[in-house]
Amino acid sequence: MIQAKILVLRFSSIGDIVLTSPVLRILQEQMEGGAEIHFVVKSKFRGVVQNNPRISKIFTFEKTIQEIIPELLLEEYDYIIDLQNNVRSRIIKKRLKTLSFSVDKRNFAKLLWIQFGIQGSIPHIVERYIATLKVLGLKDDGKGLEFYISESDQLPNPWGDYTAIPIGATYFGKKPDVVHWKEILSRIPGKKVLLGGKEDIEVAAQIAESLDVFNEVGKWNLAQSASLLKQAKLVVCGDTGLMHIASAFSKPIVSIWGCTRPNLGMSPWKPAENSVMILPKNRGERPCSKLGNKCKHGENDRCIHHIDLDELQRAVNAILL
Repeated sequence: MIQAKILVLRFSSIGDIVLTSPVLRILQEQMEGGAEIHFVVKSKFRGVVQNNPRISKIFTFEKTIQEIIPELLLEEYDYIIDLQNNVRSRIIKKRLKTLSFSVDKRNFAKLLWIQFGIQGSIPHIVERYIATLKVLGLKDDGKGLEFYISESDQLPNPWGDYTAIPIGATYFGKKPDVVHWKEILSRIPGKKVLLGGKEDIEVAAQIAESLDVFNEVGKWNLAQSASLLKQAKLVVCGDTGLMHIASAFSKPIVSIWGCTRPNLGMSPWKPAENSVMILPKNRGERPCSKLGNKCKHGENDRCIHHIDLDELQRAVNAILL
């Protein structure tokens, strides 16, 4: 049986790319003859997939996919699995003229739910990713996400048992401000380790100046931060890429939700069974926006500031104490 050569497209961002990992595993393990998998991603997100042993070749671009089209044309793929499904991915499919299967992004259902309060069917994104493989006779293997860390990125744990707290997110609707982070952290017993990128350094410094926390924000690359997530006893975070990486390690996660909601199909995928999702109180289940870049109540009264801290404390204590 000849090994199939398959190109997978998912350009961004951290969480969305991590959520493609079941597709890569299913392709490799269930295709007759196996699969040689190539992956296209934006250069800034290469670190999400660079250590994944299921991927044979990674193509990256900075600004436009035209940068990599000539290389892709040389590969002669059997199939394209389009998990991005946007203008750029459609250009790739058109140029390569290869049999392709694309994810259903359910954008119209999301629009109806967010704009008009009409809730339709929005399956989890992992389920929709895997659905692209059905025509190939492949099926969900019931397993979770995967994230791989190189030996050089494995960090030591000098703290013992601790709670990892990723504080960042791309949009304001997914992350509390400094004042509310302090309120949340005051409800978490034991050692607390802050994680985040360089863009979160200023906020982390403000949080750490008045609280007894270990501030690791801006010190480590993505894989090294993932190493600290993997060693944590608990992860408390918003709807972020590090939340999905924590799910890949089956960590207990207390996730806090604001302007996005789990029913948009991006909840933690198969985390530890004692994980809990904390939604804003008295704000309903209807999301304010798809990405968390808008809040119906304004940035200063954002939904994530209305989570029930007593509920959060009970969830945390049930895991830690």
